[in-house]
Amino acid sequence: MPDIACVNGEFCDVANARVSIEDRGFQFADGVYEVIVAPGGVPFLLEAHLERLASSLAGIELRVDLAELRVAELVKTGIERCGYRDVMVYIQITRGVASRNHAMPERVTPTVVMTFKAKPVYDAALRKDGVALKTVRDNRWARCNIKSIALLANILLKQEARAAGFFDALIVSDDDIVRETAAANVFIVRDGVLRTPPKSTHILYGITRDHLLAQARKLDIPCDESDFDRAMLLSADEVFITSSTMEVMPVTRVDENAIGDGKVGAMTRRLFGCFN
Repeated sequence: MPDIACVNGEFCDVANARVSIEDRGFQFADGVYEVIVAPGGVPFLLEAHLERLASSLAGIELRVDLAELRVAELVKTGIERCGYRDVMVYIQITRGVASRNHAMPERVTPTVVMTFKAKPVYDAALRKDGVALKTVRDNRWARCNIKSIALLANILLKQEARAAGFFDALIVSDDDIVRETAAANVFIVRDGVLRTPPKSTHILYGITRDHLLAQARKLDIPCDESDFDRAMLLSADEVFITSSTMEVMPVTRVDENAIGDGKVGAMTRRLFGCFN
């Protein structure tokens, strides 16, 4: 079946969706986005995703009322129309169409684009055996908490990792502090404690990250949101990464170093159940 899109409230096949070449999203990456998964057609943590979308919009000074734009309603309608059992919804809101000028236009109508596609399916072997990450230096902009559509730095870092045969790039600061990957949040397990970098401008505030922490605390797993360096990560008992589409993905190697015994750890396997 064809993937479908919704452009400013109008549904069509993705192949027929169009936006202006003068849209500021195209010209300047002047916009933000959100990704929501809907297993069985039910949007997972929809309100949390919309709250983060609103926060990103505020971060780029784009004043938009998501309720007026009927975003939640259109998300649910698109999920029903697309026909997939498990859906991935992509939402992008840009400042809109205006003559190319760096200064923000005073009066312009935002462009709202959504796509509805099948939720990605990852090879079961990845969760069984874990993935490998390549350490890269952080050269992204300084406001990573905004889910900006300007992802070129992330793309280049991930491509560097992929070209070297790794699953993703593990982004670390110049002083070796672990941030996140090009497309996911990072967790480690040491001595029974689950640890992840704290919320700051250095990482995206992952909705899956927050959900996992909340579920872990319900399971009486000690959690620590604080910085750690690459050396601490390499000596961890377990490492995994999280995102909306991956949920929990085990990491069994970083660069040429095995994590723990090189196998998926018990706590990681236990946390798989947080999404069932």
